[in-house]
Amino acid sequence: MGLFPPVPPEYSQLVARVDGFAADVMTRCAADFSCRAGCDDCCRVELTLSLVEAAALAGSIAALAGEIKARLRRLLSSPIPTETPRCALLDESGQCAVYWARPLVCRSQGLPLRYPTDVVPVEAVRARLASGVVTVCPLNFTVRVPDAGDVLDAERVDQILAVLNHRYAAAHGLDGQARYPLADVASAALAASASEPAS
Repeated sequence: MGLFPPVPPEYSQLVARVDGFAADVMTRCAADFSCRAGCDDCCRVELTLSLVEAAALAGSIAALAGEIKARLRRLLSSPIPTETPRCALLDESGQCAVYWARPLVCRSQGLPLRYPTDVVPVEAVRARLASGVVTVCPLNFTVRVPDAGDVLDAERVDQILAVLNHRYAAAHGLDGQARYPLADVASAALAASASEPAS
């Protein structure tokens, strides 16, 4: 038994849809993106996760091979500089140690994102649509404004994730309002998998 009950397949389906959209946009608009391995500007935060995303990350970490878990343990035990926040799973080369299992907010970073008007700070707005505003990493789309087809509807993704999280929490009698620090989820998943008997 892991830290959390198994995550429903709808979560993986949402991740696949966001990944597919991102891959399509980044292929079509390659000249507009500066995103690359080691570019970690968007990782300079301390993330918290919803219940369903915490469960998904914990499950992915629990399934890792031993040597990768050992690397994660070393990374999580390294002191994090206090002058600027950064994700605890950002390694020394500026790459995500759990890139394949990163949460949705990380998967959408760098993309042009649509949010409702008045949600995004004015200085971050790059375009206005009838349905909201568009924000994008300042390193991307520096020459032109993204086309409507290049914009991920982040509000809709957030809504779907909220519904999935609510259903998951209700199905298992858990607190759907709780937020879980990403570093704590990773550490707990490593600890739990270390204490489980080998099969």
